[in-house]
Amino acid sequence: MPDRTATLAKPLTAARKTTLDQRIEELRARKPVDINHGEALLLQGIAAASLRKQSIAPGKIDLD
Repeated sequence: MPDRTATLAKPLTAARKTTLDQRIEELRARKPVDINHGEALLLQGIAAASLRKQSIAPGKIDLD
C-alpha cells in the first residue's frame, strides 16, 4: 500500500495566532483601499455564498 501521509489534511482546530476580536480590530484599523468594479462584484459574490443556507443530508452536503 502506498504511503499517503502527504495527502492528509491538518485539522481545522489548530491554534490560531490571533483571536477573532484581535483580527476584527486589525481590520478596522486598516486604511480603506479603492477597488474596481470587478473586485467589488467578486467580494459581493463571496459574501453572498457564505450566507447561503447549508444543510447536511445523509451522504451529501446540499447548498441551497
